[in-house]
Amino acid sequence: PAERLQYMLEDAAVKILLTQERFVSQLASLKVHTLPIDANWDIIAHHSDENPVSRATPQHSCYVLFTSGSTGRPKGVVLEHRQLINYVNGISAKLALPAGATYAMVSTFAADLGNTVLFPSLCMGGCLHVITQERATNPEALAAYFRANPIDCLKIVPSHLSALLDPTVVPPLKVQRWLVLGGEACDWKLLRRVREAMPDCEILNHYGPTETTVGVLAHHLEGIPKDSQKKPPIGRPLPNTQVYILDRYGQPVGVGVTGELHIGGSGLARGYLNHPQL
Repeated sequence: PAERLQYMLEDAAVKILLTQERFVSQLASLKVHTLPIDANWDIIAHHSDENPVSRATPQHSCYVLFTSGSTGRPKGVVLEHRQLINYVNGISAKLALPAGATYAMVSTFAADLGNTVLFPSLCMGGCLHVITQERATNPEALAAYFRANPIDCLKIVPSHLSALLDPTVVPPLKVQRWLVLGGEACDWKLLRRVREAMPDCEILNHYGPTETTVGVLAHHLEGIPKDSQKKPPIGRPLPNTQVYILDRYGQPVGVGVTGELHIGGSGLARGYLNHPQL
C-alpha cells in the first residue's frame, strides 16, 4: 500500500529511491526523489565504471528491513556487516556445499529469506539463479527449469513449496543437495510429500526473526515419521548464538516445559532504525 511505502521512506529518511520505469506511475504520490535505473542508462553511462573503494567496516550498517507491522507500525531493523558475515559463515558451514555449487532464489529481495542463498553463493564461489516471479509460482515451469539447470540448494517458504509440489507435474520439482525451509512453520505432511518427490535431498528446517539476521536455529530433518502430532523441530543455534527457553520471570524452564524463546549473540541486530527506545 502507498501509505506503508510512504511511511517506510519517511521513517528511513530515504534520499533516493532506485526503481524501474514501470513502477514510476505507482510511486508518483511518494515524496522522494525517484530514479528509474532502466530508463537512465544514458546518464549512468557518463559515470565511471571502475569499482568504488569500499570503506565499510564490520560495524557499519549493511541493510535495513522493515517488519510486517502486524503488531503495530512497521519497524526498520538495522543489520550490520558483522552480523551478516556471522550468519553466512554459520549457515555455509551447516550446508557444507563445495565451491561452484548452484543456488536458486525464488523469494523477493525485499525480505531476508533469500539471504540464505544470496550471500553464501556470492561469498563461496557459487552460482546464483535468480528466478522470476512468474516462473517461481508456476510448478511446471520451475520443475522444467530445475531439470535444465540442476540446483544444489533452494531456500523456500513451506506454503510456497506446497503449491509447487503439484501431483500433476511429472517429473516433479527436484533439488539436488539441500532444501532449506524457513519463514513459517512446516509440518510432517508436507515433509512426507517432499521426501516422495526428492528422496535424495537433505532437508533443513530453519528458524529466526529478522532481528536476529535471517535465521539462528537449524535442524537437519533426517527422519520423517509416518505419523506425528508434534511440529518438526527447529533445531539448535548456529555458531556464536545463544538460545534459551525462559519463563515469565526470565528463568530457564525444564525440558518439555512451555516457555518463551530468548535469543542473543553475534547475530542480534543493532536495533530499530531511528527508534532506540524500542
